[in-house]
Amino acid sequence: MQFTAALIALSATSAAAFAPATFGRVRTTLDANIVDTIAALEGPGQVWGAEGIAVGKEESEFRGSDGFGLFTARLASTGVADTLKGDGPFTVFAPTDSAVVAFEKSFGEMTADVIKYCIVEGKLSASAVSSQPLVSLAGPSLVYSRKFRKDFVNDAIIGEKTFGPFADFPTGVDCDNGMVHSVAIALDPTFAVISAEEGLSGAR
Repeated sequence: MQFTAALIALSATSAAAFAPATFGRVRTTLDANIVDTIAALEGPGQVWGAEGIAVGKEESEFRGSDGFGLFTARLASTGVADTLKGDGPFTVFAPTDSAVVAFEKSFGEMTADVIKYCIVEGKLSASAVSSQPLVSLAGPSLVYSRKFRKDFVNDAIIGEKTFGPFADFPTGVDCDNGMVHSVAIALDPTFAVISAEEGLSGAR
């Protein structure tokens, strides 16, 4: 009987050791200011896509997690980090590294005004974004819209999902002095100019 019990326990341990890794869809909360929170935040999971074929990977295979190192660096180099270390509260729509790279390829390195456009005063949950003024620290307002059963700020989806079982874009990340929502597209101040010309408002 003892031998049988030991064999069952050993089998269970072995099975657990070889079980496939799982990727949770969790809401992250960190006890830190906004700058420190963004610096430590793990972004959404990424798959290889078409690029993986050339290196022997499946398109749907996990490549790694996106991050926020570039946005953190731009916060520091422009001095905006000092503002976000203050009392606040602030809400930051933080672009991932991939989003920063895409933005800078088209428009050059992110300036202080561009970064301030990603920040609004107040602590806004994802559900509050649709009903509150979204006046950025740069001056112009962000534009909320509801399309395709998704919530958008300008062209960026709030609460975007990733492919397969991998971690989604962090949303509603609590900080000591505000909240962070990650986005796959860096918010562009020229969007506000175009929207104003088209008669759109910053909150609906």
